Amino acid sequence: MSQKETGTPVAAIDLGATSGRVMIGELVDGKVQLTLVHRFANGPVPLARLQDDAPAQALAWDIDELWSQIRQGLKKAFELRPDISSIGVDSWAVDYALLNDGQRLGQVRHYRDPRNELAVPDLEHKFSRVELFERNGLQFLPFNTVYQLQAEQQDSRLESADQLLLVPDYVNWLLTGQARCEWTNASTTGLLNQRTGSWDEPLAQALGVTGKLAQMVHPGEEVGALRPALAREFGAAGSVQVVAVASHDTASAVAATPLTGEKSAYISCGTWGLVGVELADPVLTAQAQAAGFTNELGLDGSVRFLKNVTGTFLLSESVSYWNQQAELAGQPEIHLADLLSQAATLPVPQVLIDPQNEQFLAPGQMPARISDAIALAGGSAPETPAELIRVVLESLAASFAAQAHEAARLGGFELEEIHIVGGGSQGELLCQRTADLARVPVIAGPVECTALGNVLVQLRAMPQGGERVEDLRAMVRKSVVLRDYQPVSALKQA
Repeated sequence: MSQKETGTPVAAIDLGATSGRVMIGELVDGKVQLTLVHRFANGPVPLARLQDDAPAQALAWDIDELWSQIRQGLKKAFELRPDISSIGVDSWAVDYALLNDGQRLGQVRHYRDPRNELAVPDLEHKFSRVELFERNGLQFLPFNTVYQLQAEQQDSRLESADQLLLVPDYVNWLLTGQARCEWTNASTTGLLNQRTGSWDEPLAQALGVTGKLAQMVHPGEEVGALRPALAREFGAAGSVQVVAVASHDTASAVAATPLTGEKSAYISCGTWGLVGVELADPVLTAQAQAAGFTNELGLDGSVRFLKNVTGTFLLSESVSYWNQQAELAGQPEIHLADLLSQAATLPVPQVLIDPQNEQFLAPGQMPARISDAIALAGGSAPETPAELIRVVLESLAASFAAQAHEAARLGGFELEEIHIVGGGSQGELLCQRTADLARVPVIAGPVECTALGNVLVQLRAMPQGGERVEDLRAMVRKSVVLRDYQPVSALKQA
């Protein structure tokens, strides 16, 4: 990426578990500049809203609405910059669409659908949890794709399908008509063998997806050209390529995390908190499995050795519940920003919760579940929303600090610093308390790290754009304002 090529813009489609966005990215005076052109809500919906005779508790994504919003966003993007040269898509992991002869079969089920937990024993009768880890290196989570596919055995659509595409690959297929599976996201399914770097055929056969998994592509490779009808709809000025980025949103976020050395940990903090380190090789030891760590693939063959822990989900779910109650009572809406300000004035709580406990996995009535967990741990139920938020923040910080040190230990080094990126990097109290409890500095930012990583991979894919990851991260440090939090030891207890 030379200075004379800095004017070529790209479009990033960044789909998160609670919202999506379409952004334009380009180099301006050697810095990456992002322009938000369209933001839209996302989240689980009852499957019964989209499909007749669905189980009452079943959850799905409204993928057709997401596609409509993506098209609106791309049209706005091309109206601003008709010279956009490429499009990249990243999203959350593990969820998939099933197709037959180019037609989607049913809905894209949500990873929090309760059917997945019921399928865990069935799969583990075939492959033990230890054997699965030895094959795919993944942390046990009941929503991993392999468990979802086991749950599919109760439905006829898997047998009818001839293609399985993960969410960003499905969007790429809608954009291009080309079916590919991007490598970093493939590593989240449990179907990729960490030792061979290819699909695990015995596991695929046991789950009924042999021949249904798409050819893999790596970040930076072209998926295909934008369909001509869509190019006309969007008003594209020329040929537009859809480029495979690090399509698992965490992989994109880590690619743009401005790590400064090999002894850094990262926390990609959004709905989930992805806490880990970047390594050259997977860690497939019994200790790593027992500690609940996962090995996922990153840019340029790196391994994201990390743990999925609860992130801001507890906060957003609590505020959502309170506002539902406020609406019923005719009371004013509660804003998280106000609660965070109030929480910052409160002392450190003496009793914490374990944010990773499975009781917090499902949505709904979160404040009551948190209060019950506090009482079970020997504390008193919070009297105000701000007190509950303060307990959640402290619990998240303690979880982040402990897991960052554990990731470094299992990765073979002593932790020197933590980088917090994503929406959680804006939380001053969360960042400060993570630094305090980890006893190492925390560097916060960028906020839009996922979209930034998406854009950087596209820019690197242009002619003469072959920067190393280190060069991309240096560009990030040049492009955004980062904030340092130094650890403080003396704090008042509640």
